[in-house]
Amino acid sequence: MELTGNKYARGDWRKLLATRRGTILVATICALIAAAILIFAMQRYRHNVVAENNPATVLVASGTIPKGTTGDAIAAQQLFKPASVAGKQVRTGAIADTSQLHGKVTTADILPGEQLTTADFAGSGGLPEQLAPGERAMTIGIDPAHGMIGQVHTGDHVDVYADIEARNAPPFVRLIMVNVPVLTAAESSSSGGLTSTSNQQNQQSNVTLKVDDHEAASLAFASDNGKVWLVLRPANAAATPLSTISVASILNGNVQGAGR
Repeated sequence: MELTGNKYARGDWRKLLATRRGTILVATICALIAAAILIFAMQRYRHNVVAENNPATVLVASGTIPKGTTGDAIAAQQLFKPASVAGKQVRTGAIADTSQLHGKVTTADILPGEQLTTADFAGSGGLPEQLAPGERAMTIGIDPAHGMIGQVHTGDHVDVYADIEARNAPPFVRLIMVNVPVLTAAESSSSGGLTSTSNQQNQQSNVTLKVDDHEAASLAFASDNGKVWLVLRPANAAATPLSTISVASILNGNVQGAGR
C-alpha cells in the first residue's frame, strides 16, 4: 500500500508540473524558501557584524605584571584597569571579572595595556610554580614594626635592610636587597590596638620573600645575626641605590636625602 501511495504521489507531482499553473506554484514555493534562507543568512550576518563592533569591557594590565604574580595579588593591588574594546578585538579567553583570577598565578610577564586572558594564568600549585630556576622562596620571622605587618601584603614589593651589630665593630644598617616580591605575608599583628615597642619586638610574624639563590644566604645571615627591615615600595618606585649607614656617616652628614 505504501508503494502504491508513493506511486500516486509521484504521479500527482508530475501532473502538477505538467500544467502552467502548477509550474508557477512550485516556482513560487521554491522562491519563498530561497527568500527565507536569504533573510536568515542576512540576519546572522548582521548579528555577527554588530557583535564584532559592539564594545566589550575587558581587564588590561595597568603596568607590567611579572611572571609568578598571583591573581589574588593582581586583584588586591588593582594591577589592572577595565577597558572598552571592539568585540572583534577581544582576545580569546579575555577576563572581564576579577573573580576569574582567584587561585591563579601568571605564567609569563604581562605587559602594560595587554588584555588579561585565561591563557596567561595557571592554577596555583604552591610556591614552586611561582619560582624561576634561579629563584628561591624564603620565610623569615620578623616583628610587626620592622616587617610592616598588616601593611605589607602578598604580591607587594619591598626593599630589605639589614641592621647588624658585630663584635668589635660599630653597628651599621645596609640595604641588601631591592625590589623583592612578597610571596606571602601576615595580614595583621597578633594583637590589636596600641602596643609598646618592647612587646612589638617580642612578637614574630612570618613573611615569605622571593629571592635569588645568592640573596638567600645574605637574608639568612641578617635574620640570624641582626634585625631585618622591610620597606614597602610603590609600583612606580625609582631605582634604589645600595648604601650602608653607620654612626660615622650620620654624624658626618653623609646620608643621601639628609637635606630634605
